[in-house]
Amino acid sequence: MSSFIPCGPCRHDGNTHNAGKWCMDCNEGFCNACEKAHTSLRITKDHNLILIDDYRKFENMNVSTQCEEHGSKLELYCKAHEQAICIACLSTKHTNCSDSIIPVAEAAKNAKTSTALSDLEHTINDTLVNIRTCLNEREAASESIEIQEKIIKKRIFDTRETINRHLDDLERKLLNELTTAHISCKSKYGTIQKQLNKMEKEIKRLQEQTSQLKRFASDIHIFLGTHQMNKEIHDEVKSITKALASVRNYNIEIEIHQGITSLQKDVDYFAKVKVDESTINCPFKDSKIVQAQIQVPTSRSVDNTKLKLQTKFKIEQKGREMYITGCAILANGNLLFADNAGKNVIMEYNGDGILIRDIPVSAKPWDMTVIDTDKIAVSYNTLKYIEIKDLKKMAVLQKVKFKKNCRGISYSDGKIYVVVYDAGVAVLDMEGTVLNKIKCAMSVYNITTIKERIYYTVPDSNTVKCCSTAGNSIWNFIDESLTAPGSIVTDSTSNVFVVGIESSNIMILQDDGKVSKTLPTEADGLDKPTRLYYEHITGVQQMRWNCFFIQCNV
Repeated sequence: MSSFIPCGPCRHDGNTHNAGKWCMDCNEGFCNACEKAHTSLRITKDHNLILIDDYRKFENMNVSTQCEEHGSKLELYCKAHEQAICIACLSTKHTNCSDSIIPVAEAAKNAKTSTALSDLEHTINDTLVNIRTCLNEREAASESIEIQEKIIKKRIFDTRETINRHLDDLERKLLNELTTAHISCKSKYGTIQKQLNKMEKEIKRLQEQTSQLKRFASDIHIFLGTHQMNKEIHDEVKSITKALASVRNYNIEIEIHQGITSLQKDVDYFAKVKVDESTINCPFKDSKIVQAQIQVPTSRSVDNTKLKLQTKFKIEQKGREMYITGCAILANGNLLFADNAGKNVIMEYNGDGILIRDIPVSAKPWDMTVIDTDKIAVSYNTLKYIEIKDLKKMAVLQKVKFKKNCRGISYSDGKIYVVVYDAGVAVLDMEGTVLNKIKCAMSVYNITTIKERIYYTVPDSNTVKCCSTAGNSIWNFIDESLTAPGSIVTDSTSNVFVVGIESSNIMILQDDGKVSKTLPTEADGLDKPTRLYYEHITGVQQMRWNCFFIQCNV
């Protein structure tokens, strides 16, 4: 960018004076003298002149005031074609548009306050927000991949260790069996060897006696001795034959299990690494389509609403007991759980039920609400305070203390709503300033907010209540099929979902509190469900609910 901008009229006269102002209409610079002459002429007195310093911020912007086809100045505007045109365009392409042609200056009146400029600014801001959302989502996805790699590495190591331990156990068992078989065979061999050694001594004795008898005895002694020793040798041979009849030869062999040989021959990989691909929820949409969707919201029919179980998994117990008091879903689809009986953490799981991480918090959490991609607000019940936490930086942004227990918590339209015991619902801004207090029953634990309305449950009276954010009662709901109502959420059209803890069911209520329908019940596997969360997805409305009916005491 050149530091010198000449005065246009002076340059036409062959002079070079530095311009102090720039005329946005004439698209040239003016020195002080020429500026006075320019503004004194009736035809140019209303031209828009700006400081050269301001022009330098603008000069590189690609705003053309010339017709691309004819090179002439864009002086006219065709309302029929919504297009700025030059004089040449009028006679070639807009001959039938005479009723729609106005000076471009007239069309540009009040441009700074026009809806078009406002829409442009809104679109730019939304686009920046969407880009940041996508960047945050990509960063979260990248972090998730890192975590997944660590989880899989640990699983591979654990599997190998398990296999090694199992093989070690099998080896010890096999060696024990071999030792036992070896000892048994040697013992049996030893027994018969002892018998044969004893018999051998006896036969040698008879052999010696026969030799002595032959040398020294008379014929009568030899005759009688021969008969007697023949009987003895016959008895010994009979004993030997009988003993040898039960003798066996043993051959110790080994038969390797088919699974082991198959492992060596057929198993040529430990496991396979699979990479599943899925599309992301792109936040970028045509602004006109978005506006049309906003103007005509689709309501959900209570009668036609059904819930279908998509997945089910167990949550890891962190302490002697487990008491899930809060749950939420982040923008990336990961699920958060608050265990008030566990450790000082919020557990983050992915949609497949794999523990992603434990998010450290200052105490045992009670309830939580998602503010945006990286921020949540957490309540701590008997500790009488809440915190706003940045999940990316792992930092506490705000801490707000109360005089009484703070229970259920909800976020809507830049405000945080907290149920405070014996004080009602406290309404806070993001700086932690209490803006309002709304009176409600003392036994309220659960709350949700949407569209200037507050919904909460009163378990003691089996009641669901709706009031305005100003505190005015709108409707109450009581039904014998709903006992001890607990967690409560709404969909995008303000239909209400609520769990019955004692009645072991989930109900949907129409926003007027008059029409209701029971969804899953105890017959569908529910047993005292406590927490509920509704995920709002653009174009898709999806319900995610979690039932916790076993509390383990170790």
